[in-house]
Amino acid sequence: MTESTELKRSDARRNRDAILAAALEALTASPDASLNAIAKRAGVANATLYRHFPTREELVLATYEHEVRRLVDAASQLLREQPPIDALRSWVERLARYAVTKH
Repeated sequence: MTESTELKRSDARRNRDAILAAALEALTASPDASLNAIAKRAGVANATLYRHFPTREELVLATYEHEVRRLVDAASQLLREQPPIDALRSWVERLARYAVTKH
């Protein structure tokens, strides 16, 4: 793999992560947030957003999956940082906060 290809891939990953973060913020504030507003918030062109997520449904699903993945991954991190009972308590608190925001 060439350095140019690696740079393109890292840029694409950064753009995708920025889009997902912006989508989470925008969709949490308003489920009707426009894709244009999400692209602007992410600092990417509309074409970049559509290259990663051709439809609104794909973006919403990817945002949801990303958040669930973060929640699942938090369990391992918490276990490394805290005693098991404290890690469980912390994780359940995160799960509760997540559930409240996803009504």
